[in-house]
Amino acid sequence: MQKVRSVVIALFLLPFANFPAVAHPHVWMDVKADYVIDADHKFTAIVITWTFDEFYSAFAVGDFKKQPDGTYSKEDLNSLLKTNLDNLKSPEWHFFTEVTQDGKAAKFKDPIAGLSTFDKKLGRLTSSFTLPLATPLMPTDKTPVQIRIFDPTYYIDLEYVKEDPVHLTGDGHGGCVVKLKIPDAKSVWKHLPQTAFTGGDGSAGQGFGSYFATTATLTCPPSGSEM
Repeated sequence: MQKVRSVVIALFLLPFANFPAVAHPHVWMDVKADYVIDADHKFTAIVITWTFDEFYSAFAVGDFKKQPDGTYSKEDLNSLLKTNLDNLKSPEWHFFTEVTQDGKAAKFKDPIAGLSTFDKKLGRLTSSFTLPLATPLMPTDKTPVQIRIFDPTYYIDLEYVKEDPVHLTGDGHGGCVVKLKIPDAKSVWKHLPQTAFTGGDGSAGQGFGSYFATTATLTCPPSGSEM
């Protein structure tokens, strides 16, 4: 924790704390996602938008110079996003994103940083980025694609916004459908297995957040047709 502040405020250094300290969230993020579907009805990328809670937002911009309009420079905000993404490259974090089809996890190309903004009225920082799939996937009724966005340690609670949480975009998104399955947190806590706390290989907590993750299931009609 003695690293320069630009890394400390990168948010994602925080989950490295030991598990007893992260058995409940300490940072909250609202999430929006755009699923990009190409002309062949293949799922090619996710555009993810994070909006951080007021407390973390204030901490993150604490060393930045405030602009006359009460916000912060694009350079400072975008540098923070870049640091965040650099800290999430490892398979341990995988950009807080999991994409699976038929039980197999998809791999990603390097993320493309988007825009970061600061809402001075709400005091909240928002950042967006594009996460391309290394190999596009064909989400069918028989083999749908499932997407989950979560912090495996549950230090950070990533929750979809209530209104318009997911959009389908791209040349071939017509006829595609996405359904969200949102777990009930109280029920999850009641039915957590003991292994969620103890683990068996020294990795207790690294996966805890998966129990609380919303699952998005994506299906598309065959190429050349629409529902």
